[in-house]
Amino acid sequence: MTPVLVSVDKAGDLKLGKRKCRLHKKEDVVKVAKKYGINTEKKTVKQLCGSIKAKAKSSNDGMNNVPLAKLYPEAAKKRAAAKKTTPLRKAAIDKKIVTSFMKGMVTTNANIKKLRELNVKPSKKAQPITKNEGIKRIRAMKGLSGSAKMKLVNRLNAGTMSPRRVVKVARELSRLNVAAYRI
Repeated sequence: MTPVLVSVDKAGDLKLGKRKCRLHKKEDVVKVAKKYGINTEKKTVKQLCGSIKAKAKSSNDGMNNVPLAKLYPEAAKKRAAAKKTTPLRKAAIDKKIVTSFMKGMVTTNANIKKLRELNVKPSKKAQPITKNEGIKRIRAMKGLSGSAKMKLVNRLNAGTMSPRRVVKVARELSRLNVAAYRI
């Protein structure tokens, strides 16, 4: 029979291996109970789990929740001594945190120079569209009907909207008309 790790989780449930005791089959729980010398006759899985839990806690055999400080006391003492923070040490730690934060917030001249070198070329500005160019673009659009094209061209000639805006509206109408036919 392979040895089974018996432990109690944070909720207080007994675990055999990785699964809770109550989820195991009765025959598996009986094997573990016999290992601990528990009488298994006429007992339910719940009763067996309770007995195993009590025995395991009292004997501490196979329980995996023994604090490491009990197993390695010298290491625990050294670690505790290293963790102790005096007010002076705490102030030094706080000062380091504040200075590193402030260094991250400040932009030095070298950084500004590098940023300027990266942004040598300004982004291109959209060129203006003339009335004739706008009319040419609107007439070339395939998704618009003839009457819609004529209304947009009339709007361009009347000068109520800029040519760029009229072309933008025409593109959107064309896109919507094409999408409507696909449905």
